[in-house]
Amino acid sequence: MKRVVLVPVMFVALALLLMPPVASAQTPNPAPQYRPLSNGEMSEQGLWEAWITEFTALTGKQKAEVVRRHVQMCLDSFELTGEQRALVEDMTAKFVTEEAYSETDPAKRAAIQQAMRPEAEKAMALLGPELAQRIFGAKPPISVVIAVKNDPKFK
Repeated sequence: MKRVVLVPVMFVALALLLMPPVASAQTPNPAPQYRPLSNGEMSEQGLWEAWITEFTALTGKQKAEVVRRHVQMCLDSFELTGEQRALVEDMTAKFVTEEAYSETDPAKRAAIQQAMRPEAEKAMALLGPELAQRIFGAKPPISVVIAVKNDPKFK
């Protein structure tokens, strides 16, 4: 009787030992988390001059697309609640537009910024200063700027 029970138990134990761990078999290696850089970090790394030169040369449509891609990478990478995600998506839809990034009149730019102020305060309260800065204040890598610049859809 012991032999009949012992053989299946040993077989199951051996099978479990030889199987790859379930977690690693089901989940691929995570991609590196997106980390946008602040203006200061870009300056410290010697990237600011090239980044601002490339970004400034873009059209309003291209600038808005750079920012949309940056925000989407943030949404894909950062852990956000449903309410936080909805706020970021809403603000992006309202304020990341070709018109906003094409405007050159200082008075009209000030009006756009004034309209954003209540939303920005709400975002700061909901996201916290660090996350709000990473999403709305930091910059995407220069590779994003160049990709949009070279994308025929945004010429």
